[in-house]
Amino acid sequence: MTRTKWFLIVQAVLCAVIAALLAAGALSLYAEGAARQAEGDLFYYMFTREKAGARLAPVLPLIFCALGLTIAGVILGVRDEKAEKPVRDEKLLREAGRIREKAVHQQADRKTRILRAAVLAVALILIIIGIINGGLEDVLAKGAAICTECVGLG
Repeated sequence: MTRTKWFLIVQAVLCAVIAALLAAGALSLYAEGAARQAEGDLFYYMFTREKAGARLAPVLPLIFCALGLTIAGVILGVRDEKAEKPVRDEKLLREAGRIREKAVHQQADRKTRILRAAVLAVALILIIIGIINGGLEDVLAKGAAICTECVGLG
C-alpha cells in the first residue's frame, strides 16, 4: 500500500473512533439524566453545558488530531485518486481524445489545493472566533433543547 492509502485509512479510522466516542458520551449523558428523572428529580437537567463539556473533554485530543491530519492532507494534496474518477476504458478515452495533458491537470490540482487550504483556514479562523465569543455554548444549549423537545423529554 502507498503512503496515501495509509494516510486516508488512518484518517477514516480516526473519524470513526471520534464518532463512536461522541455517541457513547451522548448516550451515557442521556442515561444518567433518565435515571435521575426516573428517581423523581423532575428538575434535573440532563443536558447542560458543563455536562456536555465534561463528556467532550476526553475526545478533544482526538478531534484536534483528526483536524491536524485533515489540514496536513489538504496542504500536502493527499487524496484518493480513484474516488473522483468513474471507471472508464482507457483505450476509448484515448480514441476520443479526452485525456488531458498532464501539465494542465497538475496546474488545476495545485490551484484547487490552494483554494481548499484557503477556505479551510478561513473556516478555522471563524470557528475559533465563534468559540471565543461563546457561540459554542449557545449552539450546544439550543441543540440540547431541540433534541429533548423532539424526543419528548422537555
